[in-house]
Amino acid sequence: MAQDATYITKTYHERGGDRYVAGSGGTIAIESGGSMLMADSTTINLIAGAALSMESGAVLGLLGEDINLTDMRHLLASEWGEAVEIGTGTTLATESLLATKNLPKNARIVTLVGAVSASKASFWMTSCSAGREVFLRLVGDSTGGFTTQETRVSVNASGCIILNSLGGAVATLLMYTSTNSNCLIHFVAPFDNVWAVVTEIGKVAG
Repeated sequence: MAQDATYITKTYHERGGDRYVAGSGGTIAIESGGSMLMADSTTINLIAGAALSMESGAVLGLLGEDINLTDMRHLLASEWGEAVEIGTGTTLATESLLATKNLPKNARIVTLVGAVSASKASFWMTSCSAGREVFLRLVGDSTGGFTTQETRVSVNASGCIILNSLGGAVATLLMYTSTNSNCLIHFVAPFDNVWAVVTEIGKVAG
C-alpha cells in the first residue's frame, strides 16, 4: 500500500490510531539498547516482494540461544537437510542423465550405491551458498551381487568450482569402491559456488 499523500512526514501514526506507517524512504529504527516486544500469537507477515535481511555480524536469538548469520542462512535454505540415497542395483551404472545425478537440495549426506558394472557413472556437484556441508559416500550394492573390485563414479562441477584436497581447482574427482573398501568425500563451501574437499576416505583421484 502506498503512503497516504495527505501526510508530509515519511513516518506517521495513521488516523484512527490502528497503524504506524513508514512510507517510502522512511525508517522505524530501534536504537542500541532498545527492544521490540511481541506478545503470544503475534505474527510478522512479509508480503510478496518484501525481504528480511541480516547484516554481517548480526545475531538472531531463538529460544534463549543465539544463531549467527551463517547458521541462519543454512536454516533458511534448509541446507542442514536429510540423508539421500541415489542409485540401486544397476541404476547408477547405466544412467548418465544430468538431471538424475545432480546434488540434491536439502541434503547433507548423499550415498551413491554403485552397481557391479558401474564404470562410467557421473554425479554433479552444483551451485551452493557459503558454509554448506556435504558428505558424499560411494558404496557397493548391498543386495549380495556386488563382487567387483573397482567401481568408479566421476564427480563433476556444474555451476560451481571444486577444489581438491591440495587446494587446486579440478573439473572432476574420481571415486572408487570395491568389495573391500568404500569411499567418502567431505565437502565444505568456503565461498558461494565453491566446494572444497576437507577429507577423503578410500580411493579418490583428481
